Amino acid sequence: MIEINPSRDIKLKPMKKIVFLTSEDLLDVDLPVVKELNLTYKKEYLIIWIIILKGYGWYKKEELTSFCTQNHIEYLIFEQHRKLKNPLNIFFHLHILKTVKKLRPQLIYDSYLGVPYMHFFTGFFLKRKLFVMAIHDVEQHYKMKNKAVRTFYYSFLMRTYLNFHIFSPHQLKIFNLHYPGKKTFCSPLFLKDFGPISPANRLRHKKMTHFLFFGIIRPNKGLDLLIEAVNILGEKYTDFQVVIAGKCDNWSAYEELIKQPDRFTCIIRNIEQAEIPELFAQAHYLVLPYRDVTQSGVLLTAYNYHIPVIATALEGFTEYIKHAENGFLFENGNVNDLVTQMENAINLKDDEYQISVEKLKCHIAKEISIEGISKKYVDFFDDLK
Repeated sequence: MIEINPSRDIKLKPMKKIVFLTSEDLLDVDLPVVKELNLTYKKEYLIIWIIILKGYGWYKKEELTSFCTQNHIEYLIFEQHRKLKNPLNIFFHLHILKTVKKLRPQLIYDSYLGVPYMHFFTGFFLKRKLFVMAIHDVEQHYKMKNKAVRTFYYSFLMRTYLNFHIFSPHQLKIFNLHYPGKKTFCSPLFLKDFGPISPANRLRHKKMTHFLFFGIIRPNKGLDLLIEAVNILGEKYTDFQVVIAGKCDNWSAYEELIKQPDRFTCIIRNIEQAEIPELFAQAHYLVLPYRDVTQSGVLLTAYNYHIPVIATALEGFTEYIKHAENGFLFENGNVNDLVTQMENAINLKDDEYQISVEKLKCHIAKEISIEGISKKYVDFFDDLK
């Protein structure tokens, strides 16, 4: 199914027509990009946004239609009803490619990627030099579901295509090592805003320190390390709480590890977008005990709400966190070090915590401004001939 509702005459011929191709699971990444580019660079570009909804329920078609209309964004909406591996998806992917071809874009920014079939057929419809491929994971995560298939497909994309957006300097180093000679640009994700926090609900003091673990629970995210750390901390401190919020396919395995149940509030289900702001409003720290990371949308959600982060000292985190200034870092897999950093957080006085928050705000303003990030997109797009 396709819907189109152009808000201006697309027969106008701006300098460059760009199609943004976005999957539902990356809508929160591309949504602020499309909005900013369409607003700030509307004289240089005509942007047409193709959105593929996969039935996750994270975004409603009506909400996206309203968003695009309010922001004068040209858009089309597709709905992918079949499961990922269903071979009939080939026909769905071909339909997308035919639609893009009819639009005759000068550039295609692709964060849909059409796993696991689409880009084997792209060359029959469109020149591959037109694509800028958004690669979030140059290397696939630890114990990622369908890791072998994803590794094969992403490797094919990175070998075959010419132009790439990589989201962190660490991942760019890995990419350039394996795929030299490609055209790339590196810019981080935008801050992820899921709506305002009610001032009445935001924590104002630190008499009880509140930690948050948020997001889909997978083995690489190290929730077992956090639970073990809380078990240890709970023997010494009573003035802290941990909220675990996210979907998990094997929660019972984690639940068995909990020895200090009074320290936890567990919300194990899909978290609706409307719930996210208040979850962060009730947190002093986000905890990310990941075993590996490329870049973290959850971290950028915390930063949007000015919540400091305790995270593993991996390059994907050290790019954002200055230890003991705007957050805390601990050695990968080291539970005792995680305990130490959480203890440091618990022992911070109110005024010391507020200083940390102010330093975080300064870092965000300097390094993650929407204007600076969007300019990197534009510079790269303009450089492509």
